[in-house]
Amino acid sequence: MTAISRRPLGPLVIMIAGAAGVLLSAYAYLTPLTGITGAPGALLVIGSSVALVVDGLILRTATRGAVFWLFWLLGVLGAIGTLSAGYFLHAWWLMAAILIVLVGLGLTLTTRRRTVGDVA
Repeated sequence: MTAISRRPLGPLVIMIAGAAGVLLSAYAYLTPLTGITGAPGALLVIGSSVALVVDGLILRTATRGAVFWLFWLLGVLGAIGTLSAGYFLHAWWLMAAILIVLVGLGLTLTTRRRTVGDVA
């Protein structure tokens, strides 16, 4: 398998960590005695974690151009917002998952495929 035909690792990391964020925030939202059961902020974090999974899917196919940069920037902003919401909700495991999303975004940026016409 050549380097060009391989799929980048970063978007996969984003999707897996984002899915973990969905599960962790859904657990905190639905389980009694977590301290944030039924809180609107926890419901918002579920939605933002789903958006990070979708962002990973889009980054997996978009390898260059404005679409890549738009969704990469939206992913960074979404991860930072979700990270701060996890802090305010005292959801430490969720914060760990979102930090892994940020690592995946960094991997996506550093290992993205270069094609003819890309400017370094």
